[in-house]
Amino acid sequence: MGIALNKVISELPIKSQTRIHKKAAKEIEAYKSLQDIRKALGITQEELAGKLRLKQTNISQLESRDDMHLSTLRKYVEALGCELEINIRIPSR
Repeated sequence: MGIALNKVISELPIKSQTRIHKKAAKEIEAYKSLQDIRKALGITQEELAGKLRLKQTNISQLESRDDMHLSTLRKYVEALGCELEINIRIPSR
């Protein structure tokens, strides 16, 4: 069984922890939308629409949604060649 990354980070000096968290926040900010991820992968809406057998306008609408079914998100992510991972964090654990 592996060691949780949060546990490893928590055992580092505070200065190192701060640097890691700042860099992680910067990376997260760069990919805050589905459109950002798709563009970073160099995939156009038209290409993605072809993989999902949808129209380009459907992809545009999908990327601008605030909410969607997990199954829709999974299909979108997998069409990008990525894997969807969902984590549940229990407070104080």
